[in-house]
Order: sequence, then structure tokens, then C-alpha cells
Amino acid sequence: MTLQYFVTASDTGNRIPIEVDKSTPADLAATKESWQTDWTSEFIGDPALEKYTAKTENGEIVALGAYRETESSMFVYIEYIESHPESNPTLTIQKKYLGIGRMMIAFGIQLSIDSGKNGVVTFEAKTDELAKHYIWDFGAIRVFAKQSSGPIMLMLADNAALSLFNTYLS
Repeated sequence: MTLQYFVTASDTGNRIPIEVDKSTPADLAATKESWQTDWTSEFIGDPALEKYTAKTENGEIVALGAYRETESSMFVYIEYIESHPESNPTLTIQKKYLGIGRMMIAFGIQLSIDSGKNGVVTFEAKTDELAKHYIWDFGAIRVFAKQSSGPIMLMLADNAALSLFNTYLS
């Protein structure tokens, strides 16, 4: 079996192969101009976060993800995921690429598998609408919240995580 991450071009429906690697300082600096978040800022600068960049074969940055792994936890925590400006729903109406969030969550599942955490990931939904999407479309389950009035915390594990990850295996 081969693992190949991809996104879908919204104009053609074609799958675009994606490579996900550790972020370089140049990758992070590229977010200073038009991205929603400056990935060089203190907000995302925690050195304990593992930052990864998803790029097309041409080197176009499609997404960035920040993941937190600790030896004592039983899961990988997905701290933050961001799509490039042309696909970020808060910055554009017509997305250039589809499936970015799914792909970056699947990558978190890969990190969890690779670190012996059985593919279990947790993450927060920024909105109630996103929480519903993750629950209905990905099979996530609602778990504890960091704060009673804070974002909804979700977990992907077992068959739901495997099913999402298998999207990228052929």
C-alpha cells in the first residue's frame, strides 16, 4: 500500500498530490503577507508544537498544521490547521482546493500511529458548524472541553480514524 496525501482542485475535480513535511522557516515566513495567521508569531511559536507544511509538487503551500505530542498522552493533539488564503473559507468564497482539513487531520492520525498512539487524535472545532461536520462526516466524538464556555473538543479514534486515514492509502 502507498500513502499519498491529496487535495481536490475545486475547478476541475482533479486530485492534486501533496507532500507533508516539517515546516521550514521560509514556509512559516510565507504566511506573513496574506494568511489569516502569521505562523512566525508568538501565537503559534510554541517550540513544543511540531509544525508541518503541505505542498503541491510545484512547491505551492496548501496548508500548515501544528501538532502537539507528549510521551505521557495517549493521543496527538492537533493544535491548529490553516488553509492557504485561496482556500480558507474565512478569506474567500470560492475555494481553490477542497479536502485540506481532512488531509491535515489524516496527517495527525499518521503522527499518532507513528508515535505508538494508535491513530488517536484530538482537536477543537472553531465553530458549532465545524463540530457538526467533523462528527457527521468524519465520525469524531465529542470529548471534554478545556473551558466550559470554550471551543468543542473532539476526538477521532478506532474505526473512524482508520477510515479517514485509509482515504489516502492505495
